[in-house]
Amino acid sequence: MTATKKAQTSYRHIWRLSWPVMISNISLPLVGAVDVAMMGHLPDPAFIGGVALGGLVFNFLYLAFGFLRMGTTGLTALAAGAGQMDEVASVFLRGQLVAAVGGFGLIICLPALLWATGLMLTASAETLGHMQTYLSWRIWGLPATLANAVMLGSLFGLQRMRLCMVQLLFVNLLNIVLNFIFVLGLSWQVEGVALASVCAEWAGLVLMAGLVLRPGQPMMRMIRTLCLDQVFSKDKWAALLAIARDLSLRTLLIWAVEAILLAYAAALGDAELASLQIMLVLFGFIAFGLDGFAHATEALTGQFIGAEDPAGLRLMIRRSCLLACAAALFITGLLYVFEPVVLPLLTSQAALLQMTAEIWVWGLAMPVAAFLAFQMDGVYVGAASSHHMRNGMILAFGLFAALVSVFERYHLDGLLFVFILYLIIRGVYLAAFLPSVLRLAEPEQTR
Repeated sequence: MTATKKAQTSYRHIWRLSWPVMISNISLPLVGAVDVAMMGHLPDPAFIGGVALGGLVFNFLYLAFGFLRMGTTGLTALAAGAGQMDEVASVFLRGQLVAAVGGFGLIICLPALLWATGLMLTASAETLGHMQTYLSWRIWGLPATLANAVMLGSLFGLQRMRLCMVQLLFVNLLNIVLNFIFVLGLSWQVEGVALASVCAEWAGLVLMAGLVLRPGQPMMRMIRTLCLDQVFSKDKWAALLAIARDLSLRTLLIWAVEAILLAYAAALGDAELASLQIMLVLFGFIAFGLDGFAHATEALTGQFIGAEDPAGLRLMIRRSCLLACAAALFITGLLYVFEPVVLPLLTSQAALLQMTAEIWVWGLAMPVAAFLAFQMDGVYVGAASSHHMRNGMILAFGLFAALVSVFERYHLDGLLFVFILYLIIRGVYLAAFLPSVLRLAEPEQTR
């Protein structure tokens, strides 16, 4: 193995790619927390509910296009690893075209969206009114949100993690600052929260376009050499649409798992629902902590497959998984030691505090149960092998849906046990098919 390949598979290099994403992710939950805090200072709880429901609808629309970030990362990393820099630029332009058509298309469909959400969501008239106000403003940021997802995917695929950190921190911190200005300073209420997100997303897109697409930058040079036949290649579009189909279904099933958990918890009672929601919030923070290694794995997997280097790919996967496992154990240790500190930050209600403390052991298990699934997702995203991710998610969801009805009799312990099992199944299934990814890295004549 050459010195360059050794460097690419080293623990130091994997960590160098991972930590900027981990730092950036810290800002993500802060935005939601500030949104809630801003609405919490207004006199009616319907403001919080309206923003929560509006955010739920917007996130559903965004997740429907989640393939833009992951698909762009995998296809970009594969092209870069193979030295096909013209295809790197083509992937970027295809993604931006989908983002523009999808984003502005949904703006045109806003009246139909508001009508549909009014039928499907149950809440007070005041809450639904605030939800529709939020969505009517927030939707104007969707084209920028999707374009930023493509930008991130391209940067991840090219291993430019520090630029990713710049984008994420800039957008999220600006969002927080504008929240204070618009809501507390200008008293714009729901409109202020939505407009803060819209302005932050568009400002982030302008910033990154200025950094990545200004004259003289590699991406701009590659774009200028392209012809339309490369961008609109039928085979390339078919590959992108196949990834879109697989990853959209996978995202829908991930969303369905949490929805089913919450529905079963709600049937147990309001306190049980709140306690389970706290555990899912905790899981979100755990995912943010471990995602850095998964994103690094995405970029490196595509690079090694594109360079036809199965030995390097195998070593990188092993080392990135070891780092992620160590991080998972570290997070579990922190949660165990700091339980008396963390739990009161999540709730101040005595009964809820006690109930959540009784199921805290499942929170300790989450990092270790989840890290392999996250890492394997990174491998398959980098390999643009989305059908395995789809099939693994279908299997895990099917088993989850079958078991949750059996274990609900054990209340929250049963629900969380099945959730942990679902996470493990996802990781084990994808790990079992790793040989198929390793074969993709073999020289074509030996496959």
